[in-house]
Amino acid sequence: MKKWIILLIILIIIVGAVFFFTKGKHKNVIKVAKGEVTKGELSLKVSARGKIEARDRFELKAKIPGVIMFILEEGTFVKKDELVAAIDDKELQARKRQEETNLVNCKNNLAKLNRRLDIKELENRVKEAEVLFGEIERQALANKELFESKVISMDELKKTRADYDKTRLQLEIVRTQLEERINTHQEEMASVISSIKAIEVNLASIEQQILWSKITSPISGIVAQREIKEGSWVNQGQLLSVVVSDKEFVAKVNLDEVDISKISLGMPVSVILDAFLGKVVTGKIKKIAPSPKLTEKINTFEVTIQLKSSTDIDIKSEMLCDVVIISGLKKDCLKIPQEAIVNIEGKDYVFVIKDNIVSKDEVTSGFRNPNEVEVLSGVQQNEEVVLNPPLELKDKARVMIKEDEE
Repeated sequence: MKKWIILLIILIIIVGAVFFFTKGKHKNVIKVAKGEVTKGELSLKVSARGKIEARDRFELKAKIPGVIMFILEEGTFVKKDELVAAIDDKELQARKRQEETNLVNCKNNLAKLNRRLDIKELENRVKEAEVLFGEIERQALANKELFESKVISMDELKKTRADYDKTRLQLEIVRTQLEERINTHQEEMASVISSIKAIEVNLASIEQQILWSKITSPISGIVAQREIKEGSWVNQGQLLSVVVSDKEFVAKVNLDEVDISKISLGMPVSVILDAFLGKVVTGKIKKIAPSPKLTEKINTFEVTIQLKSSTDIDIKSEMLCDVVIISGLKKDCLKIPQEAIVNIEGKDYVFVIKDNIVSKDEVTSGFRNPNEVEVLSGVQQNEEVVLNPPLELKDKARVMIKEDEE
């Protein structure tokens, strides 16, 4: 009995000593959370809410005024160059027929003028008058010599002179008539040619308006909007319908100035539609607005993302979505959690844990995102580091991992 009492006393002393020394030892231990140096892929992402739109959207407007005779209903599928709307062209067709008649008449007049029948007649009269004048002129010269030789009398000479003057006057008159007719002919030709050109221009304009009276779809797609009813009068430039593509879509998001500097054309994008949670549609940045627009006192830039065609998702315009842009990617790099980095006087440090003792090591950081940092030097793969190091943590300090604490 005495022996058992002695053993119990010794056991109590040992337990008390262990408790005393352990308690003193734990007073110098700092409890910390740990992370690990891993190797893998590190990406930088920009996220935003967006909206789906058809890649191609065309507003079909009236190019001429008139009455709508035909227009497709909303939701109608159309092929490229298929008729979407038609404006009454009866008046245009009547004007076209009238101008075509005018053109035929003018061309007939031009052909008649080109034959120059009246001018040719005057030219023949001039030639006849010149022949007659030549004969009278020779007769007058001969009679003058005969008179000087006293062969003929003065009366006969005067008669010859009178015939000469009369024939010369007739020649001058015919020549003047020919010259005036040539000038008039040229003016008539110019006038008819000018009329033909004017009619042809007017006819081309009418034919163009007739073409414009038929409004066709520039793409294969669907009529998304119909803004007018059949029988209504429309003015030039008035919106009739909107046709959008039904196979190709884009997502549009507005990014603020901070995020816009992180992206560029061609970057890969993942899009998750609210209507199809769990399914991802991929795409690439197609367009970045060159200038911002003010939205709720913040400058934002519109970014357009071209989506890849999807056969298993029935995408529609105006659907809402989450957009994730992969703005940076590093593969096969050493990385640590962002919370492990401590910046002291412009230098980055981490506390590496080994056998519950930490060493304060300087590291060189590289690419980073909000959660992880690439480490170029200073640590090795699989090493453990302190997360959110407390202010009292120093180099060579003893630590206890919180998850290991009992």
